Amino acid sequence: MAQVRIYSTPTYLYRYRSLQDDTIDRELQAIEDAFVYCPRFSDMNDPMEGAHRTSLGSILRGSREGLEDVAEARNDLGIASLSEVHDHEPMWAHYAGQFSGICIMFSTRKLLAGLDDDIDLIRMAYNEKPPILASQKASLIDKAKLTLATKTVRWASEREWRIIAPLVGKAEYVDPAAVMRIYLGSRIREHHERTVRQRLRRMKIPIAKMKIDKYAIEFTGAS
Repeated sequence: MAQVRIYSTPTYLYRYRSLQDDTIDRELQAIEDAFVYCPRFSDMNDPMEGAHRTSLGSILRGSREGLEDVAEARNDLGIASLSEVHDHEPMWAHYAGQFSGICIMFSTRKLLAGLDDDIDLIRMAYNEKPPILASQKASLIDKAKLTLATKTVRWASEREWRIIAPLVGKAEYVDPAAVMRIYLGSRIREHHERTVRQRLRRMKIPIAKMKIDKYAIEFTGAS
């Protein structure tokens, strides 16, 4: 049987983060301590997350595996979303506090090298309909991951990749140098920008700030 293979991954992946007075310390600590926090799927912003269909064969057999069992397995997994792009205006609006947050640039190679073997980095698939859980040979975990690796085509512009960890919590990537750059939103608060620059100065991470010119955005200030 033919196999689906991915021969290349993006050189960089990006993680959009909102900054609030009560969350900025947590977000910067994740950078300093070299981990990505992976919440459970129910904490994601899309209410359609985890949707799937049960195969006809399962229905005829009266199986409920496509519902309760897969849902239970899925609820144990941790998920973190990344993107192939750092200059996507809707993502800056939705995931980075209306342009007041940050976007973290990761070296994909260094990120992968540091993550544990039981953590997956997957590229999202976008379809008109939820996936069908057809394979009886697949484990419940694999079926749960399938439901988390597919979204409706209306999200396709985000070009999302996901870290899927076996448990909710910190996915440590060991090498802080996996963070290559920090992008600041154009509306970042002055005291947040000051905190970001002060906290990350010792790590020597280049920091670039967004500048908006009509319908175009660019980033300046990073070496």
